[in-house]
Amino acid sequence: MSNILDEILTFQSGDEEIKLRVFGDEFYARRESLDGYTAIYDPRLDKYCYAKLENGELVSTGKSITGEIPEGVTPHLKESTEVRKEKFEKNYSNSGYSNIEDIDLKKNTNDNVERTKTESDGLLAGRKRNNGKIKGLTVIVEFADISTNITPYDVEQMLNGENYNRNGNYCSVNKYFKTVSDGKLDYSNDVIGPIKLSHRRNYYINESFIDEVMNIVVNNLNIDLSIYDSLKEGIVDAVNFLYAGETVYEGALWPHNSYKSIEFNDIKTGFYMLSSVGKDVDNMSIGTFCHESGHLLCRFADLYDYGKRDGDNIKSKGLSIYCLMGSGNHLNNGRTPSPICAYLRDLADWCDNKANLNEAGSYIAKHGEYNTVMKYKTSKPDEYFIIENRATFDLDKYLPSSGLAIYHCDKNGSNEWQQGTPEQHYQCALLQADGKRDLERDVNYGDKGDLFGERSGITVSNNTNPSSKEWDGSDSGFVISNITKPDINIQFKIG
Repeated sequence: MSNILDEILTFQSGDEEIKLRVFGDEFYARRESLDGYTAIYDPRLDKYCYAKLENGELVSTGKSITGEIPEGVTPHLKESTEVRKEKFEKNYSNSGYSNIEDIDLKKNTNDNVERTKTESDGLLAGRKRNNGKIKGLTVIVEFADISTNITPYDVEQMLNGENYNRNGNYCSVNKYFKTVSDGKLDYSNDVIGPIKLSHRRNYYINESFIDEVMNIVVNNLNIDLSIYDSLKEGIVDAVNFLYAGETVYEGALWPHNSYKSIEFNDIKTGFYMLSSVGKDVDNMSIGTFCHESGHLLCRFADLYDYGKRDGDNIKSKGLSIYCLMGSGNHLNNGRTPSPICAYLRDLADWCDNKANLNEAGSYIAKHGEYNTVMKYKTSKPDEYFIIENRATFDLDKYLPSSGLAIYHCDKNGSNEWQQGTPEQHYQCALLQADGKRDLERDVNYGDKGDLFGERSGITVSNNTNPSSKEWDGSDSGFVISNITKPDINIQFKIG
């Protein structure tokens, strides 16, 4: 699923388009006017209205957010922790993940640990298709009141094009995954549509259109779903739905990856991705599609912090923009998404070249060498450090910092857990070079002090800030020194 980085987005409110600032994800989100007043959609008026609090819950005042401020209403209203959690749980239970019978994704309906604290060797449970030649089906969808001038050819080029760079996109989705997987994942898509839905867009905020679309795909268009089952197991590898118009960050239209089993002639759907196709061709970008495909195909967990999962209600940034599966899908307005970090590439078995940093010596980290993982193992089997060159070239061009990235990894962690204690810590944490822990403290999404630039002498050890201590405070023995300036090759010394 995709979170929003406090972005200003356009919404339909009655007969006018308005701009609101959005915070959250598809399971829980909050909106504010540009002057800071909390807005809530009022279905009776088909408008966004000023919100007020009643018993810890946001309710509509019935006054349009574009009108005068109602008496007694204050800015930046937020629901209570209990209400937020209750709504998150309700929306999650209504998603496809709560009704999965074919795979063991949800072991306990009262426990949300699996959402980011993974149970499958660092990855989410479910059918993984992270290697080989995979063909997905992508369906363009129009609403009764909203059409698109974006053609299947436009989408096919964005997804599959060999030299795609329209609108400043770095590459196509296919080339992105070929690049970061070192050619191990060749993901292409057949594109069909547009399919016209029976209701207006607002209807589908609360009602999923998946069943309606798939019935048309199979029964009206006679699409053979078996060609999208690479393992011949009777399950479609990937279905993607791209709806007309701008992205709606509301309910069932919020961009997301989920699961829905619908059977047609002995083959059934499984994981799917849903997002907007964009307002027009010049708004098309690959970032969200890549992020959601990371969930769908590779079973990567989100590495950002929802602030309401795994028993933790405090927001932080997780790995933020330093990974596609954090918030890196938003870089350059989604046109140059961050690479998938070395931690996840290693879990996906994309790294054939493994550098053992437990051996003292001098090393070179090469930028863009995505088949390589440079790892230092601690005394604990699932806890280790990874080093990666993240100088600002190519897919890293839009990072705010340039240099050596050092990740502290624990497959048993959760990127909800910003505490950094032995019991609660990130699954993949970035050691921020300036020692400020801004990502954990929810200060920003990244700044120039995050990565390690040129430094002589010891840079990271048991006694430095940041340190290479294990999560329980013990000395890992990991010592890094003499880092050279950010470039295609960065040299450093271990031990």
